[in-house]
Amino acid sequence: VALKPTRRNRRIALSALTTCSGVLAAFAISLHASKTWIAPGSQAADVRDGQRRALASATLSSLVAVWGAEQSHAARPDRKTLASALAASAADLGLSGAPLLPCTQEGDAGSTGWTRTGSCEWDSSDKGYHQVCVTMSSTFLSSSAQADKNDLRSVVGPGGHWCICAWAWAGAVSRDPASFEGLSLDCDRTNGRLRNVYRSFMDSGSDLVAPSGARYPAEAALKAVEAVCG
Repeated sequence: VALKPTRRNRRIALSALTTCSGVLAAFAISLHASKTWIAPGSQAADVRDGQRRALASATLSSLVAVWGAEQSHAARPDRKTLASALAASAADLGLSGAPLLPCTQEGDAGSTGWTRTGSCEWDSSDKGYHQVCVTMSSTFLSSSAQADKNDLRSVVGPGGHWCICAWAWAGAVSRDPASFEGLSLDCDRTNGRLRNVYRSFMDSGSDLVAPSGARYPAEAALKAVEAVCG
């Protein structure tokens, strides 16, 4: 059976060739030495037998090393497998771990989300992290418009559903730690990656920043998420 000339197959062949070359060279030396008669039980015979045992041990160790290295490499996924795994892990889940549900619901005036798909989907171009699905309140709409320069009243009203930014949720938590300015967080419709967003800010020691320049701590926002959704 002809093997495809892949990088892995070439490496296996080279490793095997190198190992076999060393074994053959050592065997030739041993064979040449065996042509000289050595009295059994003599010191020279003991040396010869020790060399042969060492040669056998070294040969076995080399073969095991080559096999182990190739088995280790074989355990690594190829690029296609790795890409498939990443694609599977990229599926949007809610905070509960179930598939992400749409934030926009029946009766809403408009479709929400960074790309207006109706869901708080992850998008690498979304620098505001519109991942937090909430039932809107008049208190938040008024407060965020003033404190954050983020007036959403033209697109959503009280009782409507909207994907607000990670910093917007952090702002509501900061201004009203007890009731989050009346916002109701929907765990199944909020993107599960929100936790990672807040943790990344915590790890870097950075605050989330609103358009107005107002700064809000990520830790308090994450604690509020965990208090509601676990």
